[in-house]
Amino acid sequence: MILELECYSPWLVWLFPISSSFIVPLFGRLGQRARDAFATSCGLVTLALSTSMIAGYCGGELISRKVEWIPVAGIDLGLCLDPLSILFANLVALMGFIVLAYSLSYIDREEGLSRYYSLMLLFIGSMIGLVLADNFLQMFIFWEIVGLCSYALVSFWYERPEAVKAGTKVFMMTKVGDASLLAGILLLYANLQTLSYGQVLERCGRVAMPAFTAISLLFLLGAVAKSAQLPLHTWLYGAMEAPTSVSCLLHGATMVKGGVYLIARTHAIFSSIPLWLNSVAWAGAATALVAGTLALHTRDIKGVQAYSTMSQNGLMFLALGVATSPVGTGWFAGVFHMVSHALFQGLGFLAVGCIVHQLGTRDMGKMGGLRRAMPITFALYLVATLSRSGMPPFSGFISKSLIAESVMASGNPVLTIIVYSVSALTFAYSYRSIVLPFAGEARNRLGDQGIREAPMGMSAPALVLAAGCLLLGFMGDPLARFLGFNIYLGAFWYEFIALAAVLSVGGLPIYLLYQRKAVWVESFRDWALARFDRLLREGYFFDFVYGKAAGAFVRAAGFLRSFESNFVARCPQAVGGGFEALAHAVREKIEAEILGALPSLISVFAMKFSNAALRGFDAALDKLVYFVANAALSRSERIRRADSYALPSYVLAVALGLLLLCLLLLLKVGG
Repeated sequence: MILELECYSPWLVWLFPISSSFIVPLFGRLGQRARDAFATSCGLVTLALSTSMIAGYCGGELISRKVEWIPVAGIDLGLCLDPLSILFANLVALMGFIVLAYSLSYIDREEGLSRYYSLMLLFIGSMIGLVLADNFLQMFIFWEIVGLCSYALVSFWYERPEAVKAGTKVFMMTKVGDASLLAGILLLYANLQTLSYGQVLERCGRVAMPAFTAISLLFLLGAVAKSAQLPLHTWLYGAMEAPTSVSCLLHGATMVKGGVYLIARTHAIFSSIPLWLNSVAWAGAATALVAGTLALHTRDIKGVQAYSTMSQNGLMFLALGVATSPVGTGWFAGVFHMVSHALFQGLGFLAVGCIVHQLGTRDMGKMGGLRRAMPITFALYLVATLSRSGMPPFSGFISKSLIAESVMASGNPVLTIIVYSVSALTFAYSYRSIVLPFAGEARNRLGDQGIREAPMGMSAPALVLAAGCLLLGFMGDPLARFLGFNIYLGAFWYEFIALAAVLSVGGLPIYLLYQRKAVWVESFRDWALARFDRLLREGYFFDFVYGKAAGAFVRAAGFLRSFESNFVARCPQAVGGGFEALAHAVREKIEAEILGALPSLISVFAMKFSNAALRGFDAALDKLVYFVANAALSRSERIRRADSYALPSYVLAVALGLLLLCLLLLLKVGG
């Protein structure tokens, strides 16, 4: 099928990076510079293609034709070109290009970089394909490719056992959600005979409510696993074993955002189900609160970023859950915070990458005084932290204010308390993650090693995200109009005055107190957390419970395997051996007791038979003799008793007869 010129960008924006990922190893043979330049250029071209979609959409010329894919099932290969998909595709392309440019300096001395850049381009292209897919089957295929890339990139340093273990955990935990999502897709098709977003939205009223509710919860479980929400969240912290550039892309715009995108995309379909909305909201609220406490406890600076991502994703889930329709403020708040979080979280990861790259450690307890040694990195991380904390004029201020307003409008006081508690926790762990590495003096001998600022090749891409965090705070109204919302965000700036006053009265004295009395403030924090130290250190024992459950399954599997190997597998042998032993015993019994005694039995039988026959023959012969004798006696007795007169008559008759014969003879002779 020949596509019109205006159709090229939506197809090429994901086909180009995916196909380029297979060409990277060829450029690797030409040398490091050729490979790096090719990979970065592919990221730039992808960004240009995605940007052209915005112009085409705003100009009303963006058209995409569907291609026949699975005619038997009525499923076509097509693209969904609406504001949500175009916005997310541009976000992925932007973050992808920035991370690729950052990688030129961050990971330039590592082995296996052809594999790294190939996987990164495949990661970017698959995520763009996921958000542009116009049916659930097409989306699920890209969903799985994204998960595979995440596993491979988390395990990039495969010579480290921790990295391999973390990658395996990512793969196994997310597969629980993937299986759930696939089951939901199959049930949806079984009920509606279509997987197209538009057709599903039109026909979803035909599905019985119990089945529709089950489908929605299966979709939710898939999103929960992908976006690291409770209870399928434990893989995210371990994924910090990946290179920081991978973590930036993973958290900022790809896999971890996949679940949020799925909820936003299916919101119009499932928003009529109260149980689904409540489940989305409470899963997000619980995750945001739990992850905030974990971020406040950990000393791993990358761990702070990981738990922060969990917490902020929880706020997105919460906002989408309290939105009763996709045209409500809550839906826009969740999507806007998703964009805002991609910028400030990506910036935070890039700044952390600069720190880890220069210091070689992730432990904030071993840092300190970096503000003077790494001023650019400090400024970048400060911007990320202020935006994450919801400080004006950065983007996080607008998005978090929208979320708070949406939750309050829902009328649920518990969720309202949670959202403000999460905001307080966010400020607390963000503040701590600035003070420990950057304030005070170096707390170990790292300060004697001449720490320098990160290379400009790492700082420059981060500066782009820092500018984005600032500009997005002023671009809320255009973004709202692009997404189809008539919301005037300038009203939130009235809150800036009150918030600035609160910070002046309370926030600044707390900061000064922390700086001057850091020792007893740390002691107070330690005292406050002492009762919950083990709970937080063990991550609320989720891994412990999962480990026990996995151990139980392993033991059960071992028992079944042992049962199979010891009984089922050996059962035919045992049965055959039993029959063989039985046959052997029977044979021995027959041979010993029957066949061995057979000659004597035959001789005895023959002797007895001959004796019996002889006796019978004698008896028969005796009876015959007696019979003949008796017959003779009887006959003689009859002759003897014959009448006496009869004898002379017989003699006379004989004599006459003889005489007659003589006469006849004479006559014969004479004649």
